[in-house]
Formats: sequence, C-alpha cells, structure tokens
Amino acid sequence: MIQNIPAQVYQCISFAKGTTPDLELLASYFIKEGVFINNKGESPIIKPVFDYIAMIKNNIENGNIVSIQETEIAQSVQTFGNVAHISSEYQLIFEGKQGSQIRYGVNLFQLILDNGEWRISAMCWDDRADQSLLSKKD
Repeated sequence: MIQNIPAQVYQCISFAKGTTPDLELLASYFIKEGVFINNKGESPIIKPVFDYIAMIKNNIENGNIVSIQETEIAQSVQTFGNVAHISSEYQLIFEGKQGSQIRYGVNLFQLILDNGEWRISAMCWDDRADQSLLSKKD
C-alpha cells in the first residue's frame, strides 16, 4: 500500500551500531532515474539513487555514520491517477563520529505508478535539531 512506503524506506535506512542498512532494498523502492534531494543546508544536495547509496556506504565504512533510527511521526498522502505525493514527518536519531543527535523534519516523496507498483521518483527533505514539528501535536 502506498502509505507504507515511507516506513519501508525508513526501515531500509535505519540500522544499529555494528550492523548495516538494507540499501539494496532501499534502491528497489525508486525508479532507476530517481533522486534524493537534501535541502536542509544553504543549497540543495541532489544525488541519483545509486550515488546517494554509495555516499551512505562510504560514510558508514569510514565511521562518519555509526547508526541511524528514522521513524514516521505523521503522514499525508495525495494521489491523482498515476502520480502521488506523500508528506512524511519524521524523527531521526543519528549517531556519528561527533556523537548522537535527534532531528525532526519532513520527507516529501514524489511517486509514479510504474507497471502496477508505486515507485519513488524523488525524495526531498529538510530537518531541524529541535522538536518544533511535535509541538503542534501537543
């Protein structure tokens, strides 16, 4: 089901210290030409799926990323024929060389129906190091 895609992506990205994420499965949720767009800095970082996966693998191998736990907080889905948009608010617990941090943000998934399967064409996000997304739910 289309609404399960963000949780499946987060499961692929998440991993505990001493283990590795399932990045091959992650790639299967995207079209071959899909892109990741990190827009949390001063300018967007845009990478094709396989370049993004290579970057994550490299950062794990060199110890920059020790563990990731990403979970969905809230979601909205819009579909129109063969296209869809999912807005997924998340919590990210990240451990790296510099220690641990918790971030909150939004992933925006653009999807297309491809041979009867929903596939991600683009995933873009922005996040922050506070709990401001959660405050509106209190």
